[in-house]
Amino acid sequence: MESSAPVSPPAPPAPSPAPSSSPRRLVLAVVLTGAAAGLIGIAMALLLEGFETIFYGVGRGSLPERVAAAPAWRRVAAPALGGLVAGALWWWERATGGVVGVEAVVADASGGRARAMGVLRPFADAALQVLTVGSGNSVGREGAPRLAAGAVAVRIAARLGIDRTWAPLLVASAAGAGLGAMYNAPLGGAAYAVELVMVAGTRRRGIAMSVAVSCLAVAVSWLHSGGRPSLEMGAAPLTWPTAAACLPVAAVAAGLGRLARGGWARARRHRMPDGWGLPPAIGAAGLVTGAASLWLAVLPGNGRDAFQAALSSPAVPGAAAALVGVVVLKPLLTGATLGAGATGGLLAPSFSLGASAGAAVAVGLSVLGAPVSVAALALVGAGAALAVTQRAPVFAAVFVWELTRAPVWTLPVLLAVCLLAAGPRPSIIGRGLRRGRS
Repeated sequence: MESSAPVSPPAPPAPSPAPSSSPRRLVLAVVLTGAAAGLIGIAMALLLEGFETIFYGVGRGSLPERVAAAPAWRRVAAPALGGLVAGALWWWERATGGVVGVEAVVADASGGRARAMGVLRPFADAALQVLTVGSGNSVGREGAPRLAAGAVAVRIAARLGIDRTWAPLLVASAAGAGLGAMYNAPLGGAAYAVELVMVAGTRRRGIAMSVAVSCLAVAVSWLHSGGRPSLEMGAAPLTWPTAAACLPVAAVAAGLGRLARGGWARARRHRMPDGWGLPPAIGAAGLVTGAASLWLAVLPGNGRDAFQAALSSPAVPGAAAALVGVVVLKPLLTGATLGAGATGGLLAPSFSLGASAGAAVAVGLSVLGAPVSVAALALVGAGAALAVTQRAPVFAAVFVWELTRAPVWTLPVLLAVCLLAAGPRPSIIGRGLRRGRS
């Protein structure tokens, strides 16, 4: 009997590559994410106004107007009470698992961090950040809309089956769009997503998506803002004295930005441990901020109002004292708040520092007889300081320009001074200015 050769089992079929996202699904994801980020921007703006009313007891006006109208005891107590409440809730949040951030989700190629992000915790943390700023504590609020919008984008990507090639870009775009919607800065939001959130090697592919998502988000946010710019800037004609002063002002603001960046980094490295000490520590930082507000009503909050004060500062010697006060105290108060354990951003503290420095230099030059524009030099200082602290010159230039809807001539000037201030680092012009942080 002839024995037949053993028949080997058929080889298993080769695994098929993961299906790529269809263009229709990508477009739908972009539209849904942009709309969601716009609504989140509106919600965060309304929440901020509500917290300001609750803590200062004044129903209308900007934060400095509310601070000035409140009795002295309330001006001191509001940031302290807000810090105590936020500190207690952060203590609980961090003790029970913390929050997955947008940057961690975007950088994780496996998708595990996205699955762990959830929605409730990011939104709760965003509300705490807004509470901290609304009660007058000195820290940025941009982390709130970017975190909440990023969490929603994760869910949208999962529901629509967006693959890992595009999902991180969608999440990064949502983070920038949330920022853009809160500040009515569509191109600034897109630049933020590309320059600060996206991972190196993906930025060029993500530019179109980030612009689309951010523009949609800002258009939705106009339901609340009416399309008005975040800050008001008066006339700023281009004159030779103003043009000549731009580089010295940028140098001063960049130097201050480097000092602030180093101080804030040290404060975060040595911040209060996540334990029972968080509530009293953040409350104490708030108490100091509240006491400082008895002298300068623009010191509480994230710093947006200090930027506005610099833009509209009169060119008289008395104005210089308030501007120098912001330059000295705002970075210290922000460092104290971060060191106490608060979560928050640094965009507004950065541009308020630079704007106040630029305006102070402009006031000094005006007193000496040089006909310079205080508003234009405040804008240049804001951009230079922001470019240094964030190491993102394109974002800094476009963002501060959109905040103010400044004259067109200021945009190329801002781009130039921000690129010079940030120094020779890789950027999105060429290979990307933030390789180190990606």
